[in-house]
Amino acid sequence: MSNGINLRPWREERRQLRQTQFVYLAVATLLLGLVLSGFWWWSSNQSIQAVQQENQLIRDQLGVLDAEIREVTELREKREQLLQRIEVIQSLQRQRPVTIELLDQLTGSLTEGIYLTDVRRQDNQLTIQGHATPSQALSDWMRSLEQQQRFSEPVLRSVTSDESIGANRFDLLLPLAEDQP
Repeated sequence: MSNGINLRPWREERRQLRQTQFVYLAVATLLLGLVLSGFWWWSSNQSIQAVQQENQLIRDQLGVLDAEIREVTELREKREQLLQRIEVIQSLQRQRPVTIELLDQLTGSLTEGIYLTDVRRQDNQLTIQGHATPSQALSDWMRSLEQQQRFSEPVLRSVTSDESIGANRFDLLLPLAEDQP
């Protein structure tokens, strides 16, 4: 009993249809994979470029900060130099009356026949060079220096006779009194 229905061509057509669908689906999947890969590659490149731009911006800002740090350092150094200058000036201002008083007492104590050629102050002592016409004038002047309130006992370092000027050259060390600045 055969009906005469041939199922073979129908199965063959269905198999070919499924094969065609499979090929289309495989090509579509491949294309979708390529599109997704391309998008991922483009997205990665964009991210890398964004990071590189951020890094460059950070480098630029670091350069600006380094320049500002150098400027601040230079300004601090200038400030320190100015403060040191101000201190020196203030010190000189404080010592001006003392120096005037020292010179006033020194010249007020001079006796006749004493001629000063060099007076130098270093810390708390004066170094005095000069010449005395009679040798007694030097002794009188040294006694006069001892009586001044700003000076301690003078120390005569050397006395030499100078025939060219007809006087004795002397080198005297005069310490300042301890309680004086």
